Amino acid sequence: MLNKFTIIGLVAGCIISGIGVVSFADSLLTPIEKMEFNDIFQPGEKTTFPFSAPKDSKHYLTIEGDSFIVKVKSPDSDEEIDLDLKNEANLSWTTTIEGENIIFIENTGKSELIVNGTLEKSRDPLFFTYHILVIIAGIVIIGFSAGFSVRKPKGF
Repeated sequence: MLNKFTIIGLVAGCIISGIGVVSFADSLLTPIEKMEFNDIFQPGEKTTFPFSAPKDSKHYLTIEGDSFIVKVKSPDSDEEIDLDLKNEANLSWTTTIEGENIIFIENTGKSELIVNGTLEKSRDPLFFTYHILVIIAGIVIIGFSAGFSVRKPKGF
């Protein structure tokens, strides 16, 4: 007969391990993660978007504002694309080589800068380790909870 603590531990451990297995499977099945953003920058503000992009990934940026500077560094070319633009810009490109991309945006105008975009990036390989640790934590909980149902020897 199982103790109530054993049943609670089994259920909790199975749920935790199940979450880890589902997350691990999702990471393996979809190695590309879409990063969508809609940011507003005040005059003088600047930002940098560094990300690792897989081969054949598509990237889109729409920027609206008075005037702004956009710099794009891609592993496809050795040169950095440097654009000084006004009013609106629609940028799109496909990365043909896997590697690190860097996008720098600076608002040089007197109005707000609205930046919308979708960037495809590689998932962080460190998360595989996190998924494995969650699965192991669930198994450990199941193991400890099984100890509540073990018959205790005489003297305890």
